[in-house]
Amino acid sequence: MIKLLLLVAALIAGIVAGPMLAGNQGYVLISVANQTLEMSLTTLILLVVILFGSFFLLETIIKRILSVGSSTRGWLSGRKARKARQLTSTGLMKVIEGDWKQAEKLVVKAAKHSDTPLLNYLAAAEAAQSQGDANQRDEYLKLAADIDSQNLAVALTRAKLQFRQQQYEQAVATLHDIQHEHSRNPVLLALLKDCYLKLEDWKPLLAQLPQLEKLGVITAEEAAELQIKAECGLMTHITQQNGSEGLMGHWNSLNRKTKQRPELIACFVRLMSSHSADSEAYTVLRDALKKNNNDEDLIELVPALNLADYHPAIVRLQDLLRYDSSNPSTYSALGQLFMREEKWEEAKKHFEKAIELRPNMADYGYLVDVMEKLNDSEAAADLSRQALTLALPAKN
Repeated sequence: MIKLLLLVAALIAGIVAGPMLAGNQGYVLISVANQTLEMSLTTLILLVVILFGSFFLLETIIKRILSVGSSTRGWLSGRKARKARQLTSTGLMKVIEGDWKQAEKLVVKAAKHSDTPLLNYLAAAEAAQSQGDANQRDEYLKLAADIDSQNLAVALTRAKLQFRQQQYEQAVATLHDIQHEHSRNPVLLALLKDCYLKLEDWKPLLAQLPQLEKLGVITAEEAAELQIKAECGLMTHITQQNGSEGLMGHWNSLNRKTKQRPELIACFVRLMSSHSADSEAYTVLRDALKKNNNDEDLIELVPALNLADYHPAIVRLQDLLRYDSSNPSTYSALGQLFMREEKWEEAKKHFEKAIELRPNMADYGYLVDVMEKLNDSEAAADLSRQALTLALPAKN
């Protein structure tokens, strides 16, 4: 606008000043090499004004042309972006619907012009794996990492897909790579926990449990259950590798609180017994029963042990009846031990008491055997009928 005003002002000045200078125009002589050009001063001024006017006009025309080209490019670019957003949206809907082939096609096609190419490639990786193509999945994940190699979502998606493909060790490696920078991320920690469970990698799981509970990834009850599972799993591995001696050494290294957990005591006793270390197992079980004198699971383990002398175990169980005379498991365990010593009358008395407190198919079976040993076939037959009645489903 300013240039246009200057041009108009120059034209007006030329028109006004021209006639005034007509009587005294003067002249201008321009000499270049052997060529000369002579004109009046007024003519020169008019030529200069026309030249500048032409220049300004040309400049305006060029800017208009460039502006139109830029607008066209912007429109085309905007059209591609809008198309990419539409394809991405449709592709993500296909992911939700489980149409993996179409989903992969759409999100990959839109990735180049998408506002969120990272999301496109992660969705494509999901679709590729769901079609069983792990190699293509990894290619899409690589493209996503090329966009932002430090992106947490990329690493978590990679680990999740590896986990779903049962590539648990690869998933753990992926998570370990980012764990230092995202040590409190709940998704990462939960996924790492699941990987340890699948791999039965009990030591790191045990080390992780306090943090999982502190951050609210798992409840206190879940933490307690996982601790029992992991501790028992670790004892199983140790027993497989180092036998009963290795297990005993590990048990002795545990803290007092852990060794007082009835579930872990039961796990220890079963593992020791499976490796013919019943006497050592009974020593731990006997001490545990002093503190857990009504724990039925522990009591039921006593007759399952193969001991050289059952008398100390019988005495221990008889002591338990002084604390709780209504525990059917104690009577059943005593009945089984008296059977081992062929004390049939004692066994009969305890099985009858156990059945009185809690009708149980196993105890009926034991009592039938005892009655046959006592040559009371009629009573054995009657007990068998009672047991059969117990086994039949109740009528409505």
